[in-house]
Amino acid sequence: MALNAKLALLLTLFLSVASNGYSSLQENNASDDELGGRLSSVPSKDIWTKVDSSFKSGFVIGYVFSAVSILTIYLSYCVPWARLNKRKRNKVMMKTPMMTSLMERQEKKRKEADIQISSLDQMLIARISFDELQKATNSFDRGKVIGVGKTGTVYKAAHPHLRFTAVKRLFDLKHLEKQFLSELTILGKFTHKNIVPLLGFCLESRERLLVYQYMPNGNLYDWLHPVKGEPKIMEWHFRVNIAAGIARGLAWLHSHNTLQLAHLNLSSRCILLDKNFEPRISNFGRAMHIMTSNARIFMANIEMSEWDLTKRDVHQLGVLLLELITGEDPFNNSDFYHSLEGKLGQNNCLLSTVSAALYCAVDKSLLGQGFDREVLYFLKVACNCIQPVPNRRPTMVEVYKMLMAIKNTHPDILG
Repeated sequence: MALNAKLALLLTLFLSVASNGYSSLQENNASDDELGGRLSSVPSKDIWTKVDSSFKSGFVIGYVFSAVSILTIYLSYCVPWARLNKRKRNKVMMKTPMMTSLMERQEKKRKEADIQISSLDQMLIARISFDELQKATNSFDRGKVIGVGKTGTVYKAAHPHLRFTAVKRLFDLKHLEKQFLSELTILGKFTHKNIVPLLGFCLESRERLLVYQYMPNGNLYDWLHPVKGEPKIMEWHFRVNIAAGIARGLAWLHSHNTLQLAHLNLSSRCILLDKNFEPRISNFGRAMHIMTSNARIFMANIEMSEWDLTKRDVHQLGVLLLELITGEDPFNNSDFYHSLEGKLGQNNCLLSTVSAALYCAVDKSLLGQGFDREVLYFLKVACNCIQPVPNRRPTMVEVYKMLMAIKNTHPDILG
């Protein structure tokens, strides 16, 4: 409306100028008629001056009329048609099948999320206010940070009665809503000694927070790859116990009658250690329910079956076992693991040969302690888990049994 008013005002100004110019021209013409008889007595210089003045006036008037005409045509035809075409394009876009399908999917996801959120209050875990968590973390002070990941920041929170928790504050990203709900629905219904306990959650406005039991020994990655100046030595029996505990927790997830989950995001960073160094598996944001034997799903544009899902967990555990015994960081030294898988993929390569060759890569602090035979067997289990062909890998239950056999070799030491 403001633009139309300005254009109307400009048009009025142009018409006023044109009217004045036209009146001036008529007056000049009348004067010229009256003075027509006297032209012979006027000097030639004055005649040319009048002609030049009349020419300039006519040029100005013609220019003004042209500008007004062009502006009138533009306002009359171009602007209304442009607005009409824009409205038509918007209507066409809204009516395309792709846009309609996208809007329907988004609406369906929103309704599903609302249903899941409304059912959270029926779980056994507590719903905690944002104000309480803000107070427990001293307004999410940087000094309280104990970990930062791809999905959020973890703070150490102090609650009344000297109770500590780990509060994970998720980043404000749309795709993390699904991970938030996944962790709640899994950890809020089931408990196991090797899975991190979820104590509560917060869901207010755009804030999404998860409250876990605090693990005083941090995560496994920091123990295997300590920062310079902070030496951390993990003895052999701790490593074997941690490996067996992780396999126990994953085997339970895979074979539970009503749960049947594949973790799909296993690494040393998501293995937390309690005060007794008992491993607790965390980070279930990407976990997926295992379908029936005939069901197939699509994950990252790759068709996968339930067999592929569980075998993927086995492979990730194999990488973690090698990290436990060699100290090689899979995040910073992926070539080490890729070359190892390449050797295992050769037809004439025996598992025992590869594991024996790996013996030189074992953490030197583990050798010469009377467990060398167990270390070699541990390497065989790890290499078996990372076989390139999934159906050559053992099941998680079989991995657990093999690791328990190593642990029970020295029950007085391994506990």
